[in-house]
Amino acid sequence: MLNPSPSFPVQLASVLQIPPATRIINVTHQIPYNIHRKRPLPLSPPQSPTSSKSSPISKHTTSRHHQHLVKFQSDDWLLVERRGHAALYSGLASLHDHYPDSIHIGWTGPIDQELHPQDELSLIELLEPQHIVPVFVDNEARMGHYAGYCKEVLWPLFHYVMRTTATDGRAERRHWEDYKAVNQLFADTIVQQYQPGNIIWIHDYHLLLVPEMVRKVIPDAVIGIFFHATFPSSEILRCLTTRKEILKGVLGANLVGFQTYAYARHFISSSTRILGCESTLTGINLNGHLVSVGAFPIGIDTDRVLSFHAQPNVQPKIDSIIKMHRNKIILVGRDKLDPTKGIIQKLRGFRKFLELYPEYRDRVVLLQVTTPTLLHKDHSLDTKITELVSQINSEYGSLAFQPLHHYYQDIDRDEYYALLSVAHAALITSARDGMNTTSLEYILCQQSTHHGPLILSEFTGMASTLSNGAILVNPWDEVGVANAILKALIMSPEEKDARHERLYRHVTEHTAAFWAHSFVTQLSNTSRPPQPTEIVVQEMTTAYAQANQRLFLLDYDRKPPPPDPSSTRMWKLRNSPFLSLQGTLAPITRVPEEAKPGKDMLSTLERLCKDPHNHVWVVSGRDQASLDSWLGHIPGLGLSAEHGCYFRYPESKRWYESAAMDDGKNSAIDWRDQVTQIFEYYTERTQGSFIEHKRASITWHYRLADAQYGEFQAKECQNHLENNIVPKLPVDVLINQKTIEVRPVNINKGVVAKRILAELNTVDLVICAGDDRTDEDMFGVLMTPDDLPQSPTSGALVRRRSISVTLPLTGHPTTFCIAVGHHDKQTMANRRVRTTDDLLALLKCFASLNKQ
Repeated sequence: MLNPSPSFPVQLASVLQIPPATRIINVTHQIPYNIHRKRPLPLSPPQSPTSSKSSPISKHTTSRHHQHLVKFQSDDWLLVERRGHAALYSGLASLHDHYPDSIHIGWTGPIDQELHPQDELSLIELLEPQHIVPVFVDNEARMGHYAGYCKEVLWPLFHYVMRTTATDGRAERRHWEDYKAVNQLFADTIVQQYQPGNIIWIHDYHLLLVPEMVRKVIPDAVIGIFFHATFPSSEILRCLTTRKEILKGVLGANLVGFQTYAYARHFISSSTRILGCESTLTGINLNGHLVSVGAFPIGIDTDRVLSFHAQPNVQPKIDSIIKMHRNKIILVGRDKLDPTKGIIQKLRGFRKFLELYPEYRDRVVLLQVTTPTLLHKDHSLDTKITELVSQINSEYGSLAFQPLHHYYQDIDRDEYYALLSVAHAALITSARDGMNTTSLEYILCQQSTHHGPLILSEFTGMASTLSNGAILVNPWDEVGVANAILKALIMSPEEKDARHERLYRHVTEHTAAFWAHSFVTQLSNTSRPPQPTEIVVQEMTTAYAQANQRLFLLDYDRKPPPPDPSSTRMWKLRNSPFLSLQGTLAPITRVPEEAKPGKDMLSTLERLCKDPHNHVWVVSGRDQASLDSWLGHIPGLGLSAEHGCYFRYPESKRWYESAAMDDGKNSAIDWRDQVTQIFEYYTERTQGSFIEHKRASITWHYRLADAQYGEFQAKECQNHLENNIVPKLPVDVLINQKTIEVRPVNINKGVVAKRILAELNTVDLVICAGDDRTDEDMFGVLMTPDDLPQSPTSGALVRRRSISVTLPLTGHPTTFCIAVGHHDKQTMANRRVRTTDDLLALLKCFASLNKQ
């Protein structure tokens, strides 16, 4: 039997380049142990008078007494290892070698009797040496949270099980309040335990609101959340009444992990269509908060499984099963009693196999173990299974032989591994499943036996990772399942060995430890930019006075700010003659062509441009004609139009085309035609919307449309563009305030800032101001020192103008990136002003200090 290398943790650390040790706060719904009050506990299953010693699977009851693995105890309490979720707990345990001070927060699980305050204190003391922090939840909240909202609302919907009957919603609302209360209880516990520099890792659908709750208290915390369950498409998620709250709760994290890429794609699509978020190359942008989204397929603890498989009680069970089904081909299946597990589909596929291939009717036997679940209330499923089992055995069995043996019970660990070992093929036909680690355990158990093929539903999360060795099936295709069974039975030994070798290599390399370290490593590398501070006029005017060469990069776009229209600040902005860099240098207008700058702003710009030590550039999304009309008369002012597509240098009246414009000219007509068709489609269906064509970009405006319907159509349009245009054509989609803009790639304000700095190599002070998503490109470049140009190698600003740079930048200039907007707006800037009046006052202070 092949065992994973004992040096695996060392190899893993070197491959993943694990960051320096810190403290991880692991948060799961329940701790890894079941807690019992101290009393005599059977250490082995009681003997049943109706069971035979040779029986491989006892049939006397559906409730089994498993051998308890006692972990630790006190005078009052006994803690035994919890069955289930072994991959999760093993993965978290593997982190302790690199993060020894980590803690585990979780609910205690149900306890026999009501807990008193002294009971809670004694449990806290008992669990503290194990680095476990218990969360105590009262029975009413527990039932509403877990049995109510998690199992009756979230679990079915996430697995595409839709309700067939209508309700008045009262029970669901009560359960939702319990769900929020329990999530808040977990969040409060995390905040109490948090220390600066900690990493917070939250698990699964029980705690989806916790990231946002923690983020509100600890804005700069590093938070990750992992979905162990499936995640549905946006069309399914939209049926959830609390869909927005759930998505916002999850997006409080820095990294969201899923089992497969498909689940991650569904989450991104839901976030864009339901919340109107902007998707990025790595995930989601929610109001400036960047959330990474990734796929991290979970594995199993191979050492643990192989250890259990080697226990002395396993081989006698193997021998008993083989003796009972001598000279038979054994198929096995083991599932929970749940409609998502596809048991009905499995049995129908097996019946079709017996119908189509009668030569196997007396040669093949299916051993199906169905484990009852505590919360299963619908007895129609087990009734259907029982009826189907009876039909198959009646039609294809006899007094001497039954092709289908159904065990409606839980089984001991020894019996479970014996069952996986004797199989000639395993049959897993889940309708929806997060991962299904049974398939991984089956592969390990087959290493020393038949190398039996794995027949796996394509709707399990594991299908994408095991597709190179498993036989994938659609469980609703009965003929396809039947043919897959035949393929497994007639497969040559050479092909079996080759398939098994590929699967076994994957299982032993991608373990639970590998999964946990991969996620934590990526989470550690995510960074949340520090929040900007309010400007200090004295600080900035001092820096201005001491600088020899200064560069101003001022946004000039015309978009209304996002506050509530009824707010006092919004009223002031609407009645102010100047619109900051939140519509930077022009008043708020509902039509772009009316966005003309005010006189006070123009005079301030003229005074700044008169100082020979200043280099003032307006970087705008507006077209050349508009900028010429509104700002072209100011001597010494540089202009950049359409986010860097075109430039007009100070003291020049001529516009130059950016070098990046030539990169996509061959495909320019293609993308313009396709984007225009999409925008026209939504314009026809959205009254009040219109399309603005610029020379290098196309913008769809919906500011004049009905507010709610416009937002809905914008989300649909965004999703359409990102799924059908962006993957095929060299364009970016920009989501701004009441607009969607499509432009060529490599054309943005960040590129503008970088290339202007390449020319102005003696600048020692940079002041950049902006308000929206497009300005974050500038902030990102300026606030990341490694991205600043050190020499002219960054390329020419324009192709029609020669550039001579005599000296490289000798150091990084002092930089003030100023974001205009509210304090809760996420930005990469390091300074903030609340209103446009504040910004204009600062610019006036600079103008009054001009060096003559």
